[in-house]
Amino acid sequence: MEQSSRGRDALERGEAARRGGQPALARTAFGEALALFRREGDLSGAARALGRQAQIARDAGDLDWALHDQVEAIALHRRAGDGPGLAHALRHAGEMFLEQDRLANAAACLHEALDLYRADPETPPLAMANMLRGVALLATALGEREAARTYWIDARGLYAALGPLFPGGNTGVAEADRQLAALAG
Repeated sequence: MEQSSRGRDALERGEAARRGGQPALARTAFGEALALFRREGDLSGAARALGRQAQIARDAGDLDWALHDQVEAIALHRRAGDGPGLAHALRHAGEMFLEQDRLANAAACLHEALDLYRADPETPPLAMANMLRGVALLATALGEREAARTYWIDARGLYAALGPLFPGGNTGVAEADRQLAALAG
């Protein structure tokens, strides 16, 4: 289990580097974590490391690379039976497919993720709000205005309830308000 601890430490170092604007250091730390988790056979740990690597690629605008790592993370979460991790990975993949205007892929990922989030009573409210945001954006892209409106209203309610998490202004509520106004127009 020493490797798992070292793997978690590497993930933490990588995330600190990513937040600190050092993507190369973050990528190195996430790669180290991935190697440690793979060596130990920790599928969920390896999936988390791949998901973090995918985020580095997404931050850099390389969605093809990001999706490559994210799809592998999804497969590992499935094999590990890690429902919450799978839901999170599917949501991110769905958002990336949506950014690429690959709507069928986005719909498959986002709706599966939504089902998993809804089935888990321990889904954190912020995760559910972000999930609803994703399916609202998808519904908008598909021209499903009423579904988009319903999702935005639900997401807005969750974001509003999380107000204290956003001391500088609740960007989730602001985005939902903008989207709802656009849908009303």
